[in-house]
Amino acid sequence: MSDELLPRASLRDVARGRARLVGSRLDERAPRGWVSPVEARVHLGIPYGDLAEEEARLLRARRRATNLAVLIRAGLAGFVAPSPGSAQTRSPWIVSARVDNISIPEALDAIFSPAISDRARMIHFVHPHALNLAYGNQELGSQLARADLVLPDGIGIRIAARLLGVEIRHNINGSDIWPLLVQRAAEEKVPLVFVGAAPGVAERCAERLAAGTPGLEIPIVCHGYLSDAESAQVAARIRELERCLVLVGMGTPRQETWAWTHLAALPCVTALTVGALFDFISGVVPRAPYAWRELGLEWLFRLLREPRRLGKRYLVGNPLFLMRAVRQRLRHDRESTGR
Repeated sequence: MSDELLPRASLRDVARGRARLVGSRLDERAPRGWVSPVEARVHLGIPYGDLAEEEARLLRARRRATNLAVLIRAGLAGFVAPSPGSAQTRSPWIVSARVDNISIPEALDAIFSPAISDRARMIHFVHPHALNLAYGNQELGSQLARADLVLPDGIGIRIAARLLGVEIRHNINGSDIWPLLVQRAAEEKVPLVFVGAAPGVAERCAERLAAGTPGLEIPIVCHGYLSDAESAQVAARIRELERCLVLVGMGTPRQETWAWTHLAALPCVTALTVGALFDFISGVVPRAPYAWRELGLEWLFRLLREPRRLGKRYLVGNPLFLMRAVRQRLRHDRESTGR
């Protein structure tokens, strides 16, 4: 997986017909372009899969009508790409928590690393909504502070980081990293446990995965509406598995609290809080098409589908989150000037 773009072809060469307006920026052997059809994915930090292969496929299928769409997506994504002076901070503080600024391969390696302490390894994916909640929720803030990994999920984190002068390497989105995680779990014989979503949803997700991924083990699957007694019973069953990955999808902050309450004492477990992942993988909730994601508008796609449930989260929460990032930057600048 490589997301290093080659230098652009010059617009002069494009105008003279020596280079393409939309061409390759990943393959030195292919005709160079001023913009790549996968450039937006690089700017947004979502270089999942084989980008060079995808670029070649899109170039073979390109039409003039699609060139404009490529330019628009790349141009808009460029506004949230890291600026040249951005710092590659390993764990920048963004609004209410330190976020691990690592690549997709590094995140996978960390997820599958054996536990090295006397408690479960806790890994949380955070988006602006989660960090907004942590801003005023001391318990959630403490959980994120104690976690082994806090992974950046969503364009809002990327925009906030740019406002703070920080380059976020990759968008570690649970839905995007999912195929890589499942394949690696099958290869390394690490069992997966699903806890979350409405009754039947996680089960449907497990059935789809088991049918399409040879060698994958999913020994425990249950919904997310558990009593304390039922939660204790599930935790006891998980303990018997020893090493496993437990995916908890109940929404923030409930999923983080459940994981810390019922899984933290299990030293061979790695717990991942994954939000609505089971809904997406099972097909209960459709994921935004790539064109929306390449415009950084997956949040808008979800808002249009569920305006009553998500209206406050996105229309109020997103501006509030960015305002808090701006305030953090201004406070930092004042302190720097004072020193």
